[in-house]
Amino acid sequence: MYAIVDIETTGSSAAYGKITEIAILIHDGKRVVDEFQSLVNPECGIPIGITSLTGISNEMVYDAPKFYEIAKEVHQLLEGNIFVAHNVNFDYSFIKKEFQELGGNLNLNKLCTVRLSRKIFPGLKSYSLGRLSEHFGIENGARHRAMGDARATVELMDLLIQNDTGQIDQFLKRNSKEADLPPNLPKKTFEDLPELTGVYYFRDEHGKVLYVGKANKIKARIRNHFSATDVVYKQGLKDQIYDISYELCGDELIAFLLESFEIKRLFPPFNKAQKYPSAKYGLYHYEDVRGFHRLSIGKVQKGHVPVKAFTSFDKARTFLIQFVKEHNLDPELCSLPASMMKYFGYSFKDSEKEELKERFKIAIASLDDAKQTYCLLGEGRTIGEKSVVLVEEGAYKGFGFFDNDFKGDSLDELRDIVQVYPDNPEVHRIINQFKEKRQILTF
Repeated sequence: MYAIVDIETTGSSAAYGKITEIAILIHDGKRVVDEFQSLVNPECGIPIGITSLTGISNEMVYDAPKFYEIAKEVHQLLEGNIFVAHNVNFDYSFIKKEFQELGGNLNLNKLCTVRLSRKIFPGLKSYSLGRLSEHFGIENGARHRAMGDARATVELMDLLIQNDTGQIDQFLKRNSKEADLPPNLPKKTFEDLPELTGVYYFRDEHGKVLYVGKANKIKARIRNHFSATDVVYKQGLKDQIYDISYELCGDELIAFLLESFEIKRLFPPFNKAQKYPSAKYGLYHYEDVRGFHRLSIGKVQKGHVPVKAFTSFDKARTFLIQFVKEHNLDPELCSLPASMMKYFGYSFKDSEKEELKERFKIAIASLDDAKQTYCLLGEGRTIGEKSVVLVEEGAYKGFGFFDNDFKGDSLDELRDIVQVYPDNPEVHRIINQFKEKRQILTF
């Protein structure tokens, strides 16, 4: 049997929102045989915008049961039935989250009436419940209320059953995963994804990028995004996905670098962990009027090139403290008070001026030694192609692709095939992870 469900909530994401109303209609394939409806106290405030949409206010749910008080009855109605809803993963994610917080679980077969309607009634302008109700003459006197929308979904489900030519069984097959796909994403778009290394883009109905990711097997990674176990946390993203595009990279290093660049360029709303900060502080070297070499930390400014850049003052100071200790430098000449350095186990012994200058010169040279020119070679996007990442005098220049016949003996030849990308601390972190895994050519 089908458990046709609709809920109202305090927000659009199960990770942060709570249920304010729930309606369940048990359908045997011909008619409704049981029903349940209840307001739910979400144990949090209902935003004014949500109240304006649903009509459900904080006062209305004040004396309503909390979810744990109706959980047993809800579970008994859902257990063993097929969970049906219009945009099923939205309703499923909220109810699943409620059971998880009670120490339980929800693991049911699902049917999405949005995706079913697209399959059985193709070519309509919109598949929202309101537009489908208008198209098929389904009356709904209580829109955006759980029972009103649930009853409208029942009538829509009746039409889907009457016009079904095997689509419902196809959706319910164990390996179909149809219900896990975003409601607005064509199945063919997902089926046509490659199992190759590259960067992928989730896009909304206007083509705007919502999320950027990289994968060694693009299709498998995206399938994981849409899996039932991930639905609670990814539903807000899934509801907005209308299309997926991708860029093949061939090599995992290239995919990491392109992903990092695209996240910074596009700043997608659903990319959180990889919005890496840019370099804000630098380590500057200069000579004072007495001829002493000095180091200081300052904000990165246009026209002033630091010997080393950092994303924060704390990171710059931590490096400088270690640098002074490693090269036995005078901390006072490095903007570090000797009294402070004692807390880090370092005491400086006075040296002859020339000896100190020489030591400082060697220390600065060690920073310059890190500014090597080299390239990393890797796999290409096709058979007979290779990839290259170029670092010139310690600065990341970009990456490119070349045929196996290409010699690449000179730096000028490599510059011609490399597409230029911005340099930043994050790309060096990525490159350093791959140095031992890739063939390196130095110049």
